[in-house]
Amino acid sequence: MQGRAVLAGALALAGGVLAVVGSFLPWAEISAGPFTEQAKGIDGWEGKAAIIAGAVMVAGGIRVLAGSHQAMARLRPGAAIAGLVAAGVGVYTALTIRDQLIDAAATELPRAEVERALDHGLLQLTLAIGLYLVIAGGIQGIVGALVALGARDQPVAPSGAGLRGWSRTGTDAPGVPPTPPAMPDVPAPPPRPVPNDGGEPPG
Repeated sequence: MQGRAVLAGALALAGGVLAVVGSFLPWAEISAGPFTEQAKGIDGWEGKAAIIAGAVMVAGGIRVLAGSHQAMARLRPGAAIAGLVAAGVGVYTALTIRDQLIDAAATELPRAEVERALDHGLLQLTLAIGLYLVIAGGIQGIVGALVALGARDQPVAPSGAGLRGWSRTGTDAPGVPPTPPAMPDVPAPPPRPVPNDGGEPPG
């Protein structure tokens, strides 16, 4: 397998794992004095979309690393689209997390009071590790798709392991002398007549 194919498959696989794992981790932390609440990605549609995108990248990376024929042709659009979805969902959440928090809290408190609490630090909002992992996973998927553009579609060459590999001789097996050719079968000579000293004709 080509080095670029291995790199592309590894990037897609790692990016998909990061996107899936990050979706189950906290994306944001809301603190109000001693009280802290975490919001996980899986709690909203954004996290579910990131999980689907991560699964697509994982499947594409595994197919490439397993040497599946034409896997590279499928990895290019699959990893690119899935990476864009994961990274896009993460960036969108990071940019709109404040408004989402205000909208969620406005169901119980006046919107102006929630905004005032955020502005004065009474209510603190911070991004958590899960969101960063999803964004990083999406970027890795996009990079994997770009790397796959330079790799050719070809099946993996056989490694020669197993019985066929052990039976190789000559130039196929370095350090092993070639087997000498078999000697041709030579017909046995016909029997010679035995001389008769008694003068009697041979029977």
